[in-house]
Amino acid sequence: MSTDIAQFSAFLQTELELTSGIHAILERERDALATTDLPGLQQLQQEKTLCLRQLQEHAEKRLQWMKDSGLPQSAQCLRHPDIAAAATISPLWHALESQYQKNQTLSVQLSDIVIQARHRTQQKLKILRGQHNDPHLYNDKGKASSLTQGQGYIQV
Repeated sequence: MSTDIAQFSAFLQTELELTSGIHAILERERDALATTDLPGLQQLQQEKTLCLRQLQEHAEKRLQWMKDSGLPQSAQCLRHPDIAAAATISPLWHALESQYQKNQTLSVQLSDIVIQARHRTQQKLKILRGQHNDPHLYNDKGKASSLTQGQGYIQV
């Protein structure tokens, strides 16, 4: 049984286009976060959700096709005689792998940006609510508890 190289190539090409589109959305999200463009972020979230759904459906179809064709569902499939003989599959596979890694890296960066922004916002809210003010100036031994050493005196 020979493997339909054109079908496999089409699956990989479409998946590569979808992952590249998601990368572009993630870059726009990073820009929107940098400028705190909340309406833009909401729109990008909807676009990203749609693209991710399409990618998931397409990847499931490709994996099912690979399973039905008797191919391993990993890079091991590149060793199959029909796949190894095809000049287009290996570059597409590696480009897709690279794109997934780029998306993962950018997703981690976005996550870090959001976590840092959340932390700053929480710190600001604590200050505004007076939660940083320690009402206990002295501990049970009579020492200044919240002040660093040498800072217990008012400086004029």
